[in-house]
Order: sequence, then structure tokens, then C-alpha cells
Amino acid sequence: MRRARTSGERYSRVIGWLKLVLPLSALALLSMVFLLASPVDPRRAIETAEIDVEDRARDPRVSGARFAGVTDDGAALRIEAETARTDPDAMLRFDVSGLSLHLDGPQGESVLAQADAGAIDRGQGVFSMDGGVQVTASPGYSLSTRRISGMLDITRIEVEGPLSGTAPVGEIHAGHLLISAKEGGDEGYSLVFGDGVRLIYQP
Repeated sequence: MRRARTSGERYSRVIGWLKLVLPLSALALLSMVFLLASPVDPRRAIETAEIDVEDRARDPRVSGARFAGVTDDGAALRIEAETARTDPDAMLRFDVSGLSLHLDGPQGESVLAQADAGAIDRGQGVFSMDGGVQVTASPGYSLSTRRISGMLDITRIEVEGPLSGTAPVGEIHAGHLLISAKEGGDEGYSLVFGDGVRLIYQP
């Protein structure tokens, strides 16, 4: 009987000590984690970041910008850019880089233009593309030029300088091109070349 009581008292004492020792041990380990942790150097965090935080603070911009809408003649217009910066002098004007323009007409006609840089002015309803512009238009036009401009609310894209490339019937060179919706209620759009057009016909 006395031996059972002694065992019970020893068990109670062990439990009591464990209730005291275990929380203290956990507290000591937690304190060591904070004491031994390396301090964070904010300058090092900026140096190893994938983006330049200081540059973004000086020059705020949006990555993966997208502008989309429907023109008055029913074409779907979409402009995508790698980066877009707001013009400090015009809040609705954006300087963009790495941009592509998609124009899809109601009858399946399409125009794709890609350029290194450009601008979108939503206040004026216009856009421009510069620096090695590539234009692809159905049915079978692939053209290169230095600059194009256009409207955001109607189907109107203008090549403002010399262009060259391929057409459905051969090679074409010209000093000007206007892509616009057909007049007189006809659906689709027309490509009008001008200023010294030269076509090398390939049957």
C-alpha cells in the first residue's frame, strides 16, 4: 500500500516538473532562434531583387498593360504593351514599349502590328507605333515600316513613311498606306497604297 502511494507521489512530482520544465525549454529555444537569426539588410534586399525597386520608384510604370475597345464601325481593337508610363503633362497619354496592335473586323478581316515603342493618347483618341514596325493584314499582306499612327474609335491606320513587303500577288513598295473602313456602307476595310507604288508581280 505504501509502495503504491510512493509510486503515485513520484509520478505526480514528475508531471509537476515536466509542466514547469517543458514551457521553459520551449521559451529558451524560441529566444535562441531570435538571438541567432541574421539581421535583414534592406540594401541587400534591393540589390538581389528581380526588379529594380529604386528605378520603379523614380519612374513608375505598369507592366503588361492592355487597352481594348470596339470602333464605331464594329471592329475589335486591342493594344498590348510590355510597359506603359503615364505622361506627366497628360494623364490620358501613355508612352508604351514592346507593343502589339490587334484589329479584328466584323467580317473576319484582321490587322496585326508590332513595334518596339509607341504612344497611346486616350484623350485625343489616337495611337502611334515607332521603331521597326511590322504590319500583317489579311488577305496576305506582310509589311515593314518605321512608323504608323491611327485612331482608337474608328478603323483608320496610316503608314506615314516608306514601306516594303509582300502582297498577295508579289512584292510591294510604297511611300504611304492607309487602312480604313470601306465607305458607302460596304463592310470590311480597304488598303490604299500611294506615293510611288511599285509592285513586282509574282504569278
